[in-house]
Amino acid sequence: MIPKMVLRQVGLKIGHYTDIQNQTGLTVFIAEKGAEIGIDIRGSSTGTLNTPAYDPKSSGKIVHAVVLTGGSIFGLESAFGILEYLEEKGIGNNKLGKAIPGITGAVIYDLGAGDGRRPSKEAGREAACNSSYDHLQQGSIGVGTGATVGKWFGGQKMKGGFGIAAKTLAKDIVVAAFVVTNALGNVIVPQKEWPAPLYADMDLNDLKSFSGLLNLTSQNTTLAVIATNVRMDKIQLMKVAELAHDGMARSIYPVHTNLDGDVIFALSSLDGQRLEPPIPDTVLVDLVGLAAADALLEAISNSVQAAN
Repeated sequence: MIPKMVLRQVGLKIGHYTDIQNQTGLTVFIAEKGAEIGIDIRGSSTGTLNTPAYDPKSSGKIVHAVVLTGGSIFGLESAFGILEYLEEKGIGNNKLGKAIPGITGAVIYDLGAGDGRRPSKEAGREAACNSSYDHLQQGSIGVGTGATVGKWFGGQKMKGGFGIAAKTLAKDIVVAAFVVTNALGNVIVPQKEWPAPLYADMDLNDLKSFSGLLNLTSQNTTLAVIATNVRMDKIQLMKVAELAHDGMARSIYPVHTNLDGDVIFALSSLDGQRLEPPIPDTVLVDLVGLAAADALLEAISNSVQAAN
């Protein structure tokens, strides 16, 4: 059960655009006062928006929106509709009297699921306009609409989706995970045994053995947003995102391949509760990161079970 107050606690509004007919969509996370952000990229076939702005070497540290969109790289057009919405609402970093929104995000490939249409600028604006603290729907909604999993050697392709889960530590610390599962691999939770390698009997001289896999290049990605009500800075959140990837590794096999574009965005919103527990920073980061991995595992499982 996902607590109804979780989005208010972590200070994020969620907005969805869902196109069931064309099997695509997008999901946007909005922090109206901004959020500290850390990003960890593990997949090798990513399509991202503005992620270098939040690197350790970059001065950027406050983001106002994270967009996860279908449509592969074409879907990033939707970000301009979100930017338009944020500008109209005066949401952004104030520079010479002008609000300049901070935005980042990433894409999944879902062009093979429908007729090839992708989220547009208008779709991004629609998602931003309907954003609220009450959107806790899961499955075939938003960016999860056209998601699929189970495309590894001999796998059974099936629906992926959008999932949510949350963990509470020491009664007050909230760690929430939001994910779109569009993986090359199979979702293996709640399976307790690691699957046998599916590549052991491959014939390296028989190209046909690899033909199905070769056709899946750059078509797979699991994207997640981790949010906590604990006050954290960019470097701490980067470690939380890094630890959260363990949740993917425990629930998807294989994961983080050359054919996946896996990315995790970790947020500490200025709209949230901003707790400062009396715990050493290193221990606090580890606790939040481990809870994030547990929440992400559960969210991935939810995303597939709720899909239709």
